[in-house]
Order: sequence, then C-alpha cells, then structure tokens
Amino acid sequence: MTSFLEKLKLIKEKKDETPITKEEKLELNVLQLNVDIYQTPSEIIILAQIPGTEVKNLDIFLGEDNDVLTIEGEMEIPQDFKIEEPESKLLCQECKWGKFYRQIILPEEVNSEKIEAKLKNGVLLLRLPFLKPRLIRKRKVEVKIE
Repeated sequence: MTSFLEKLKLIKEKKDETPITKEEKLELNVLQLNVDIYQTPSEIIILAQIPGTEVKNLDIFLGEDNDVLTIEGEMEIPQDFKIEEPESKLLCQECKWGKFYRQIILPEEVNSEKIEAKLKNGVLLLRLPFLKPRLIRKRKVEVKIE
C-alpha cells in the first residue's frame, strides 16, 4: 500500500504530465469546500456545510484506487430568498454562493460499497468505512540480545 506522501507525489506527477483540456480547468470563481474530517479505527467521517445545495446539484466521486474523494456542487440562494428589487444594492456580502469543489486524499482505501452520505439542514455527512478496518491493539516488541 502506498503511503500518504507517495500518493501526493503521484497526483502531482500526473498533473505535471497530463496537459489540461479546457473542460478540466476549474473556473476561477469555484469555491473550495470547507470540511471537518475525523478518523476512527474503522472509518473516515467528513462533515461539510453546503447551505442551499440540492441533492441534484451535488456530486461525490471516489477515485479508482478508493483513496481520493471528490465533492463538487453548487450552493444557491433559494429562489424565494433572492433580492431582485430594482432599487436595492448590495452593502455587504459575506456568504459564499456558487460552485464548490474539494478533493480529499484519504489515509487508506475505503469500502466503496458501504459509503453513506446524508444531507440534513445544509450539512453533508459522509461515512467512509475502511476496506480493512484496523484493530488497535498493543503489541509488545521482543528485543533480542546478541
């Protein structure tokens, strides 16, 4: 199994080798999705705030080796919340609206058949169980005397 640093190096090498086509270029106004990532002995848990995102505008992909997760979509102001009065002007904009994208390198392979995704109140929850869950046990190392 390749290490985390080796995966980063491979991804960088692939980007350097492969010419980027017009379709693959990310738009300049694409937001990076902020996430919280937790690791337990048996799974990775990811939380992300995605207000205004409908399931139809959300895509989640797992890479070929089951160790890179991509989340992309669009956060939109609900139609009935949009301010479209002709005499209104924007005084302050702190909320981020528009397309978002995030790629996460996972510390080890996950079981793609058992991934769970939930969207509730604008929060995305992903549970990615490891392919081979680790059992955390103390193991004594024997020292040999020569």
